[in-house]
Amino acid sequence: MNSLMLPKLDLTPFVGPISRPADFLVLQTTQVHPYGRRYITWDGKVFKYCRSLGTNLSGYGAANIATQNIAAVPPNAYAAGAEEVLVTIAAADGYAADGVVAENELQGGYFITGHDEAAVCQTRTILANTAVASGGGTCRLLLDEGLTDAIATSSYNEIVLNPYRYLSKGSYDYQAFMCVPFRNNTTGYNFWGQTWGPCFLVPGGGDATPGNTADDRTAYFVGDGSVNFGYALTVENGYQMAGFCIDNTGGPVSALPLIMLKLSI
Repeated sequence: MNSLMLPKLDLTPFVGPISRPADFLVLQTTQVHPYGRRYITWDGKVFKYCRSLGTNLSGYGAANIATQNIAAVPPNAYAAGAEEVLVTIAAADGYAADGVVAENELQGGYFITGHDEAAVCQTRTILANTAVASGGGTCRLLLDEGLTDAIATSSYNEIVLNPYRYLSKGSYDYQAFMCVPFRNNTTGYNFWGQTWGPCFLVPGGGDATPGNTADDRTAYFVGDGSVNFGYALTVENGYQMAGFCIDNTGGPVSALPLIMLKLSI
């Protein structure tokens, strides 16, 4: 079987950080980096290259709205060391639940194999994939590392889509917030979103006075991507932590919600 052709994209984010990208301040509809590529500023702020599927606003978290994973059935068994695998895409799988997968659409996503078996689960990042025109077709995946355990055709596998490829602001209580956009953007644009370091976040409607009580430091995302602080939330319910408040100038009144964002390094 022929090996995959690598996508015509710079794959360096998989091996390390990059210098300031030329498109950092520019919104483009053409993809020029793999989604999830990392850029680190001189003071340690981290940004990831993202794609918008809706309106995203700076000051609000952008949520991963992909709700379909892929049950990746392997038509062949693979020995330990394999770096390429074939999987069958079911008719109801993929982002649009239609079995269609574009070339390299899965890049930056995750191939997870053996998660129904004890002690043999493996997670690999997908570097490239071939296209599938309709449900039931076969897709070849290029993995970032070889398998450490063999997989059989009976093994249960799944592909999780790249979480930086399907982002939008809105009422997404069931989705994870992946970044805070560096600038406002709309559907179809690629952008850089911050995932770590000092970042202003808009306080949510349930918390008009952030940081105004003792030990009120931890910020949590609420449904629209704004943040509330610990006193306003029942943390045990599972709100996603955004980070902690750096500023304390407001004292008992309120603090400017300059957050030490802690999503991804």
